[in-house]
Amino acid sequence: MNSIHKTHRWIYLVLTIILVELIGGLSGILAGNIRSDYLALQLPPLAPPAGLFGIVWPILYFLIGISGFLLILDSPTSKAKTINISLFIGQLFLNFIWSIIFFAGNLYWLGLAVIILLDITVAVCIKQYYATNKYASYLLIPYLAWILFATYLTFSVAILN
Repeated sequence: MNSIHKTHRWIYLVLTIILVELIGGLSGILAGNIRSDYLALQLPPLAPPAGLFGIVWPILYFLIGISGFLLILDSPTSKAKTINISLFIGQLFLNFIWSIIFFAGNLYWLGLAVIILLDITVAVCIKQYYATNKYASYLLIPYLAWILFATYLTFSVAILN
């Protein structure tokens, strides 16, 4: 993709970000009324206000989209590109299903298992992507921090509910 004209790179960047945002949005839609479900839960200390999620997730999806674009652009070999994109799709899939399992299914313990897998996958992504593009790796650090916090919330909700 390095040989692609700079104008086309911007188009691919925007399309990648839009695709990731749409996947996140679809997960939210399929999960049901997340806000009211969240407010109905017995929440642990440090639980943020429900409105914060609607601010944080679009920003994180934006960063995830840029990271994915950089991986497609800079993966040095087809093997590296295959590994990077597989990890990218894997973490996006786990992210996608978590909200559905947790909120629509009310399967809190299964949600905990999924988010732990997501934590591990994103950590592996950060390590793996560093060799391809440091920025692609760095862009996922806020995402990992947020989902680690979400893991605490998931575990706490599973215990309290």
